Amino acid sequence: MKNVLIIGMDPHTIDFTNPEIPEGLTAEKIERGTQTTLEKLHSLGYEAELFLIETGATDLNNLEEHLSKKNFDGIVIGNGIRSIATNFILFEQIVNTVHANAPTSKIIFNTLPTNTDEAVKRWL
Repeated sequence: MKNVLIIGMDPHTIDFTNPEIPEGLTAEKIERGTQTTLEKLHSLGYEAELFLIETGATDLNNLEEHLSKKNFDGIVIGNGIRSIATNFILFEQIVNTVHANAPTSKIIFNTLPTNTDEAVKRWL
């Protein structure tokens, strides 16, 4: 079974007033979508888990520690981290943390939470 880590923003820390965030999106909708994604990956035979990040060095240190506990075949960095301009530095920090601490893992990008399974299948 392939191990997949999905790194996403903690939906309870997202500023939904940011015009880059789709109108009508809520923390609850993100949580439901994330749960559906995890269930779909499990049904496809992947062992998938979620790592939620807010911002800052503490979360990056926690990510580093999380990566040291298990070998992941693939690591998905969610679109909510990549596509929001205010998250650019955080995205860069996450990529470098993953690269340094999980150098054999495939780095995977989705475009929507609903196509995470397709993104994972492209690489694993």
